[in-house]
Amino acid sequence: MSDALKPGDRVRLTSANRLPGYRPGDRGTVVGVVPNPVGGNLPSYIVAMDKNSPSTAPTLFAEDEIEPDV
Repeated sequence: MSDALKPGDRVRLTSANRLPGYRPGDRGTVVGVVPNPVGGNLPSYIVAMDKNSPSTAPTLFAEDEIEPDV
């Protein structure tokens, strides 16, 4: 499912989210896709979260922490 995400796609956080300050259902926009920084074959996604100010750096999420917001 998430492996088809690309920059510009809208996403929401799943209950697998591990970052403090974010809750399941929080939404954002994918701004980049990068290889998994800890190895493995699942990508990670750079997401600009709606709840952050425009000057806040985008956040890196693992593939299982986000899903398409349809």
